[in-house]
Amino acid sequence: MIAAVLWIGLLGTQALPPGGPASPTVGDTVWVRRAVRLPAGYTARAAAWALEGDVELLGRPELTVQADSAVVRYPLVAWTPGSHSVAVPSPILLGADGTLDSLPPARVSFTVTSVLPDVPDSAIRPQPGAGLVTRPVVSLWPPLLLAGAALLLLLPLHWWWRRRGTPLPAPAAPEPTPVPIERWADAGEARSVLALASARLRTAISAAEPEAHEGLDSAECVRVLREQRPAWPVDEIAESLHAIDAMRFAPATAGDAMERYRRADELARRIEDAA
Repeated sequence: MIAAVLWIGLLGTQALPPGGPASPTVGDTVWVRRAVRLPAGYTARAAAWALEGDVELLGRPELTVQADSAVVRYPLVAWTPGSHSVAVPSPILLGADGTLDSLPPARVSFTVTSVLPDVPDSAIRPQPGAGLVTRPVVSLWPPLLLAGAALLLLLPLHWWWRRRGTPLPAPAAPEPTPVPIERWADAGEARSVLALASARLRTAISAAEPEAHEGLDSAECVRVLREQRPAWPVDEIAESLHAIDAMRFAPATAGDAMERYRRADELARRIEDAA
């Protein structure tokens, strides 16, 4: 067992009169304190303490560790007058290598006096009943006035925040970039020129007649045009589409491809004017 020096003290919460310290009364907080000396390399923690009977533990203990000592304080309360004896546990000593040690509980006695006068019970007169506790009057005017002031302040601010300013002019549409058909033809890209010619003609047709959309093949597109647009140059459109399809899958010169593109562009312009 590690050697330690035991010191026990009592402190009541009752105020001290001029004549000297007074004994705690029933219901006062009584602090029991125990101090132990710590060996080198040791620290301490407060031990758990369970009390039963007329003396109860009020809360958690307070532990103070100094250089060579540890002091633990327990708040107690006694509910009956007279002398009471309790066994105060020692702080648990913790070594640097994980070892635990403690001292046996130390018994301490304290006296609690009654809050009633020292006379027979029959001589104590009952106190008169307390009056009614008046409740404060609750008024709704303060929150209503506060809400009205908030509305008067926030409504103009909200209007100013949400007001419409001068609309910005719409940005000008960018100029379409011309497709370099001649350069493609000069570079020998005849199939690219033919694909562009087919796209130019089919786009104009689908814009003027939605049922002849670009998802149809050439033959089906011509059939729809004969039914829906008999006034159009359907024969020229059919001849141009079939010729472009045939040239796209057969060797074609750049000059032939340019010629087909010009015819397709002319037909597309005529369709757009007719629409």
